[in-house]
Amino acid sequence: MKKIIYSVAFALLAILNACTKEIITIDDDSDVPVVEAFLEPGKEVSVKLSKMLPFSEDEYTGSLTIDTAEVYINYNGADYLLTPVSDEPGKYVSLDSALTATAGGSYNLYFSYNGYTITSTTSIPSQPVNVGLSSTTLRIDPTVMGPGSIQDPMTITWENPDNTYYLIVVEYLESTYDPINENMNSENFDQFQKVSTDPVSVNSYNLDTRQHLVFFGSYKVIIYKVNEEYVNLYENVSQSSLNLTEPLTNIENGLGIFTGINSDTLFLEVKEI
Repeated sequence: MKKIIYSVAFALLAILNACTKEIITIDDDSDVPVVEAFLEPGKEVSVKLSKMLPFSEDEYTGSLTIDTAEVYINYNGADYLLTPVSDEPGKYVSLDSALTATAGGSYNLYFSYNGYTITSTTSIPSQPVNVGLSSTTLRIDPTVMGPGSIQDPMTITWENPDNTYYLIVVEYLESTYDPINENMNSENFDQFQKVSTDPVSVNSYNLDTRQHLVFFGSYKVIIYKVNEEYVNLYENVSQSSLNLTEPLTNIENGLGIFTGINSDTLFLEVKEI
């Protein structure tokens, strides 16, 4: 089969509110199913399905979502058929209250597509333990901001005796932006409304006023405990687009990710001195 270059957009950080596009090479002419599912306690069990099609000279006008699959999740020995969401193409949800995302639970996804059975297995990690902040308020003097200036960081801590992976999402909660650095370009404001760290296998992380806390006001800080399959895919799609390799995935006969996550949430204030 001839090699065809494909492009796929993973909404990896549904968490991050961002997509990363990557170019990969696959020895097949047919469309490939792409799975996106993050099972989290307290959240709706859902799966998004799309398809990855080869570029062609003519602009493709068909649907890029998979809307008619029979998608199942096996949990605690029972099979649950997910229901398509009519106004959200490609999204399937569980309407059965017995199917819940539970810490320690194991889940098996499966469905048929183009004559293949697509499968994946994951589990839900435990919630982060003893998550805390060095302070709930960070006081900043904007007159000392500038090149070479140093601000005390806001440190997040948690227990991590087994060196598992965590990532942190920082979300600005105010309806209008109040930049700490008055010289900050307003065109950059939106990109700092929600920011994320890379996955880290440590037990603390410093948030600073250059990358994470660039505005005065209220913030929500979410620390996610993630599985190895998340870390593998995150690192792979962060590679250079010049590196045309097939991405790591935990989907058999497909691409994407089926994984479990768990989190804890904190709040902090950044105030002007």
